[in-house]
Amino acid sequence: MKKVARNEALLIDFIIEMYDGVSRQRAKEILAHQQIKINDVITEGKATILINVGDLVEIDKKSKSELVTAAAAEKNKLRIVYEDDYILLAIKPAGIITSKDRKQPNLISFHKVIEDFLEHREQKHIRIWSVHRLDKEVEGIVLFAKSEEIQNQIKDQWSDVTKKYLALTEHRPNENEGVIENWLMDSYKQKVVSFANEVENSRFAKTEYRFKETIGMYHLLEVTLHTGRKNQIRVHLSEMGCSIVGDYKYGASNLYKRQIRLAAVRLQLNHPISGKPMTFEYLPSKNFFNPRNADEKYKK
Repeated sequence: MKKVARNEALLIDFIIEMYDGVSRQRAKEILAHQQIKINDVITEGKATILINVGDLVEIDKKSKSELVTAAAAEKNKLRIVYEDDYILLAIKPAGIITSKDRKQPNLISFHKVIEDFLEHREQKHIRIWSVHRLDKEVEGIVLFAKSEEIQNQIKDQWSDVTKKYLALTEHRPNENEGVIENWLMDSYKQKVVSFANEVENSRFAKTEYRFKETIGMYHLLEVTLHTGRKNQIRVHLSEMGCSIVGDYKYGASNLYKRQIRLAAVRLQLNHPISGKPMTFEYLPSKNFFNPRNADEKYKK
């Protein structure tokens, strides 16, 4: 529903008028559960926002899945670790997809959360470009470009970027360090499978790991990603007999339904314009390392 304001009013009063005199309580429910845009910019939905004459107010119903992912992003708060005129790096929380998924078009993405934040801050249309992705239940550093040209430039040099992760696994690897190399391919069961040799539609994948320490009943590994294939780290560690805690899709116990204990913790690259070496690091919360002490919502 859309309407252009003919009079100045608070947002809640405008909604009451927009919906032909609904109760104030119903207007509050609309504020809480529906997406509201003012002049094409998504708002925080506060009742006291002032609507000016000529403002275009648009209200769209959110799906349940949108509300869930939006709530996850809100709880974890938006953490931008670096921003300039060319790139932006932020910490993606677990429970939200990185970029729009054609198979799940109703899900709010972290990409969209960042764009909405920037639009609200700058009060104008903003567009950013995803350079890479993290799985929905994986947290950590995500890099965005502020132009398609910068996006392509970074992608062309992506093999030179250092990408490190922390993985909490159910078992300790037989060797303290090693490299896994094979070919990965999507299967009809919506899982990624590996092959020792190249087969049609498969892609080469290389993962390096190093054992760091044992934490309680679990084991912490540092993982260096040399190629960026779908579910790559999850598949490779699972094949070693070291499934990541929470990743029951790839062999872990289903005691913890969420989240997968995998985090992107270090990104090292040269700035696309200045060429200056830049290093960004992230340390997950204590709950990441202690699943038994995590919030009940992460348990089955």
